[in-house]
Amino acid sequence: MSPIFFLEKGKGQSVILIHGFCETHEIWLEISESLAAHYKVFCIDLPGFGKSPLPATPFSISDISKLVLNWIKDEDIARPVIIGHSLGGYVALEMARQKPDCAAGLGLFHSTAQADSPEKKENRNKVVDFVSRNGAKPFLDSFVPTLFYKKDHPSVNKIREICNGTSKESIINYALAMRDRIDYQFVMDEFTEPILFICGGNDNFIPVEFSKKQAEKCTDPHFYVLNETGHMGMIEKPENAAKAIKRFLQICF
Repeated sequence: MSPIFFLEKGKGQSVILIHGFCETHEIWLEISESLAAHYKVFCIDLPGFGKSPLPATPFSISDISKLVLNWIKDEDIARPVIIGHSLGGYVALEMARQKPDCAAGLGLFHSTAQADSPEKKENRNKVVDFVSRNGAKPFLDSFVPTLFYKKDHPSVNKIREICNGTSKESIINYALAMRDRIDYQFVMDEFTEPILFICGGNDNFIPVEFSKKQAEKCTDPHFYVLNETGHMGMIEKPENAAKAIKRFLQICF
């Protein structure tokens, strides 16, 4: 059986929510409660985060996606909609590359199909170097507030607490895996089911204009911008984000 930890709520057609870098399934708890009124919602911990053990290192986004696909098979989940936040979006796209019929729809929640630019690759290298020398906590303490539009958002400490459970090894190996991931635009070009884009109007990591250009190339894109929102729309604007996801699920199912 797959070692992936997950929470399951509700009944109906299946939705899988995949968290981002250094996060856990806990970031989805508020939204999952709303979605579970009409759908069966799975919130997972990616391998190496939360309660899911770190796989053998080094690993790639492809390796992680294979583990999630195996978990879907183990749980006998048929044609779910898969929505990934940031890193979770990279995993979802790689799952669609490996198994094009794996999903009834894909959601990129503050995520992108683009590979890292040279500048981003260098930033990943700096993260690896810093965490190797200083450990996880100093990095996470400074990293978490940058995810929010308002650095004094009341949930910053809560998210920092969630993220502070991440090990040094997980941060380093995922940073390297993200640095070396391929460009997934071709996956979106070939994916025939609906694709959801949820963007933060003030997201410094995934600018809205980048997502717009990608959406324009998709067969069936659905585009939403959360205003006054950084990289954590499920926390900063949970009601708006849930509403956008619900509309999308009605289209997919």
